[in-house]
Amino acid sequence: MIIETKIVEKPAFTVIGMTETIQPDSCKPPSENAIAALWGRFGMRMQEIQNQLGWRSYGLMLQKPDSGMGAPFDYTAGVQITGECEVPEGMERIEVPAARYIVLTMRGPLDSINDVYKHFWGSWLRENAYEYDGGTRTGKYEFEFYDQRYTSPNDPNSEIDVYFPIRAK
Repeated sequence: MIIETKIVEKPAFTVIGMTETIQPDSCKPPSENAIAALWGRFGMRMQEIQNQLGWRSYGLMLQKPDSGMGAPFDYTAGVQITGECEVPEGMERIEVPAARYIVLTMRGPLDSINDVYKHFWGSWLRENAYEYDGGTRTGKYEFEFYDQRYTSPNDPNSEIDVYFPIRAK
């Protein structure tokens, strides 16, 4: 369930994490898909990353400009860092540029996260004076933000913020 919608200007930040190209699979719920498996592998290695900024995890997505629903995309499971640090083997450092975002906050189990994406792409963009401003064309990521409000995949009280880069039409 989406509990809050707001527009924010977010400054640039840095993430270190593991990236994979994901082929969406609608046969598996989000708690069991390839992204969940990536988070499982990354979670076992998070302690290797120095200079982590609190409890801030990101699921970064970089869409190709003309990709449609069901097209593969790059996904990075990562944590925010401050300052310089060595990038562990098999991981990468990503500089996320400053951008304007629509932030949709959802509360509920992880398996309901697809409702957030359907709302943004299916109705929010059509009903507002903004257009999507992300992907490889601009270098701006859309992302999931996990902090202390996210407790577990099955908790009906867990909260996740989903950021979509936007610009005025």
